[in-house]
Formats: sequence, structure tokens, C-alpha cells
Amino acid sequence: MWRCWTLILAGVGFLVVSVGVAAQPVPTESRTVTVVTGDWPPYVTQAEPDHGPMAQVISRVFNDAGYQVKYIFQPWKRSKEQVLKGDADVLMPAYCSPDRADIYLCSDTVITGKQVLFHRVDTPLHWTSVEDLRGYIIGGTLGYYYGNDFETAEKRGELQIVRVASDATNMRLLMKGRIQLYPQDKAVGFAMLHELYPPERWPEITADDKPLHKQSLHLLFTRETPRGAKLKRVFDNGLTHLRHTGELSQIMSNLTRKDQIMPVEKEPADAAQTSRPPQLAPVE
Repeated sequence: MWRCWTLILAGVGFLVVSVGVAAQPVPTESRTVTVVTGDWPPYVTQAEPDHGPMAQVISRVFNDAGYQVKYIFQPWKRSKEQVLKGDADVLMPAYCSPDRADIYLCSDTVITGKQVLFHRVDTPLHWTSVEDLRGYIIGGTLGYYYGNDFETAEKRGELQIVRVASDATNMRLLMKGRIQLYPQDKAVGFAMLHELYPPERWPEITADDKPLHKQSLHLLFTRETPRGAKLKRVFDNGLTHLRHTGELSQIMSNLTRKDQIMPVEKEPADAAQTSRPPQLAPVE
């Protein structure tokens, strides 16, 4: 009899344990990719429904792979911290410096931006090396990286550079003649010019075609969780497909179309600063 009750109780215990295990929810991978970013027209902008060419590429790749994409526009410092901790999946667009490659997973190159020197047409510019830029008053943006030669010359005090907090402020200072040169991505610079000023003033500003610095733009994925590496593989594979079919080039061609010029975030013109964090780009 005791043996019979023992077997019955053991069976009931097994059922209770089994039911308890079965009742626990099984975690599933989120099919929503969270992308944190900031306004950097015309590459990415909050003002447009599709958020600009970079976002178009990202949405196309992940949608084709069965994911939805959620874009959050916020300060870059917060975005970097969230991706670093794994609270968000992707930070973009970004340069993949050696320091960043140590703490993030960098995607393949989406597009290579060309930083050029914007100047007023009444300010002559002839240069072949950074040394030729001595004597000019140069505007720079806090957090931007303008290439090793430029950065080294700035640290040595060989260039007269005024760093301010916003791209829009630099363009305004250039238009007013308070700075003489302004290094900026070519597409971004002309987008700002067209947004900030009426068409009759556009001819006052030009850009030297010689690149100050060329740097590829990437997505930065979190290293904190295995999900970051998985999403990077998904994106890189999809990006390769878009490149081979010519669709990547077609989407990015919108950067130079006049009717695709994106709005620029307007910030106070008195946000001048004299210090900056090192080697962070495109925006912090």
C-alpha cells in the first residue's frame, strides 16, 4: 500500500513540475530592429517620412529579412551609450575609427563621404596640403573628425580653428564672413546652404572639390549581446545584394538631387565652444 501511494505521489509531483515548466514563457527574439540616430541631412533626417537615404537602405535590408525597423532620433551621446549597453541595436551613420571598432561592431561601408572646404566665393582658396590652410579662420564642429593631417595640425596650434556646437551655426558664420573656411561633407554642406538661405544667396558659397578627408559611413552594432553580431550579418548580406543589383547606388543618388535636399536642424547661432571631445564623427 505504501509503495502504491509513493508511486502515485511521485506521479503527481512529476505532473506538477511538468505543468510548471510548460507554463513558463519561451523567450523569442524581437523582430524589431531599434536604430538610434540624429539629424544629419541629407543622409538621415527626422523631417522626412522615409528619414533619408541611409534609413531607406536600412529599412529595405531588414524588411527583406523579415524585420521591422524603429528609428529613434535623439542626442548622439545617449545613442552611443544605449548601443554600447545593448539597449538599442544600431547607431548610424557613423565613422568606424579604430577606437570605435574596439567597442562596436562596424558594418560594411554604406557610402563614402567626402569632406571638402566650403568658402565664400569672394575668399580665394588654393591649397595642396593642410599647411596651406595656415592663416585662414576655419570653422569646425564639436565632435567631428577631419582627418589625421588636419587633426594633428590643430593639436599643434598650426591652424586657426574655432569649434562650435552646430553645423548650422558654422554655415551661418561662413555666410557672414566671420570664418573663411568650413570643412563639411559635400552633400551635407549644400543641403544646409539650401535650407538656411533663399536661392538668391546660394551663389555666395562654393566648395573646393579637393577632399580634405574621405571617410566611409557605417552602422555600429552592439557587442553586448549575440543579437548585435547576428543583425550585422543580416545587414551586410543585404547590403551586398543591394550593391550588386545597383539599388544601393540608385538610393544614394538622391543625395545630390535638388528635390531631395533634406531640412537641417536649426540651432542657436550663439552656441560657440572652445573645446571638444576627441575623434568622434560625424556628430556627437
